[in-house]
Amino acid sequence: MKIFFKTIFFILIITTSFLIYQKSKSTSVTVTAIVPGVCGNGIKEIGEQCDENDFGGQTCFNFGYSGGNLSCNANCTLNFSGCTLVPPSGGGGGGGFVPSYGKIIISGYAQPKSEVTLMSDGTIRSITRAGDDAKFSFTLDNLSPGNYLFTLYSEDKVGRSNLYTFSVKLETGQTITAGNILLSPTIDVDKAEVKRGDFISIFGFAPPQADILINVSSEEELFFRTNANKDGFYLYQLGTDILEKGEHLTKSKAILANQLVSNYSKVVSFKVSERTVAKEVKKVCLKADLNCDGRVNLIDFSIAAYWYKRKLTPEAKQKVDLNGDGKVDLIDFSIIAYYWTG
Repeated sequence: MKIFFKTIFFILIITTSFLIYQKSKSTSVTVTAIVPGVCGNGIKEIGEQCDENDFGGQTCFNFGYSGGNLSCNANCTLNFSGCTLVPPSGGGGGGGFVPSYGKIIISGYAQPKSEVTLMSDGTIRSITRAGDDAKFSFTLDNLSPGNYLFTLYSEDKVGRSNLYTFSVKLETGQTITAGNILLSPTIDVDKAEVKRGDFISIFGFAPPQADILINVSSEEELFFRTNANKDGFYLYQLGTDILEKGEHLTKSKAILANQLVSNYSKVVSFKVSERTVAKEVKKVCLKADLNCDGRVNLIDFSIAAYWYKRKLTPEAKQKVDLNGDGKVDLIDFSIIAYYWTG
């Protein structure tokens, strides 16, 4: 009964939020409505799947597992790593069952103090923050045997991001360690167009003191090296007199302690011509700040509510689908609640 009323309550909030969003297109409104819960206060509230040890009366059994314990991620989303699936015992006498769960330990290096998100099959498993040394670590316990596709996602200080994807096959009772993962650097340039002979800055973030290999290509490939400083920032001033006129692409990879080598970063383009044009600095919005006004509040909640369980347009998918699973559901609302500023 409690869950039924909470479901009705949540539907009413979504309906109200949708009306607020529609009205806000033409006129300003003063909202004194219900605000989603505060993540971290130990009470499961609207927009939260859980809060610390409050799971709203739900257990692993509610989600098709045969046992174990639910846990709550830092962003108030459910973590099923403690749930177990025990296969039915076979016929015949004697003996007990063999535990069906395993463990995966994932660790590596991102950018210093960056937020690192671990996802599996489009669902957020856990979120952590890399240390000053750029190290991060995740431990997933009591996982059922099977194939897992993991994605690691991190952002640097100004919102540039990178992705790292890998797959794992977990056997019964097995512990797998996926360590020394080195996420690729972030990268950008300061000019969209540069006069031939002038300098263009290529920069980004990587683990502190990492060696950075920069690739610049058009008709041929050129390679340059620099180093990240103690804060993870790297910068290379490229003289364009060695480049022909036209479009060029650049990307970078990190090398740590002469042992770990990252994948290449995403590719950034620039043009060498007869003039210099500074690259437009795009406004970087906070995560979950759907209308990019510098706050995460009821307006953002109402925008997400408009797309709740609807088919997303390409633009909406990029902006509103916060966990990248192709839909707007309770997980996206819990992420909004986690970043709530009011």
